[in-house]
Amino acid sequence: MAEDNKDNNQDWSGVDDQILVKAHLKGDQRAFQVLFKKYRDMVARLVFSIVKDESLVEDISQDVFVLIYKNLPKFRGDSALKTWIYRIAVNESLRGLSRAKRWTLVEDPETEFQKFPSTIVVLNQGGDSPERLVLEGERREMVQSALEELKPAHRVALTLYYMEDMDVREMSEVLEIPEGSVKSRLYYAREGLKKALEPMLQAARTEGKENHVL
Repeated sequence: MAEDNKDNNQDWSGVDDQILVKAHLKGDQRAFQVLFKKYRDMVARLVFSIVKDESLVEDISQDVFVLIYKNLPKFRGDSALKTWIYRIAVNESLRGLSRAKRWTLVEDPETEFQKFPSTIVVLNQGGDSPERLVLEGERREMVQSALEELKPAHRVALTLYYMEDMDVREMSEVLEIPEGSVKSRLYYAREGLKKALEPMLQAARTEGKENHVL
């Protein structure tokens, strides 16, 4: 009995995803619980960054994990499990956004899911080298408002690239589009963001503050 309790309390947090998937498919419910705990924050953060409505996050996140549970038997391992989960989360978020038919800006800047990066990258007027702006206070709020103006596909691209630290190859797998299309989408997303943020960029250039780094 003691051995059984020890096994039930086993910490699986460091177990490889493939091992967890195999255990789940063999009927071990603990394995899916570990996967859920491992990826729930990532999924919630990604969902919120796309739909921008905290009231939708829980329902969409739940739909994501229901789909993961139902489709794990079909997961062939052609890509990393994390990539596969990202793909489901992005698709469900866009569907949820379409159902809502409009974006809702969350008023509370301290909400659990509203965690944008401390820096954002946009192309400078030369068109090639990026400009990095450290975002604080009003600047962060301005970037959030600017992101609201982007097309959902462009918003997703920036989210995956800058918030989730994905490279072009990973984004291509998640979005199921060619790498060239990913690069194009990122370019137009940056251009749209740059246009919306130009007043802030100009102020930073003029002030020459230390938090503006090329």
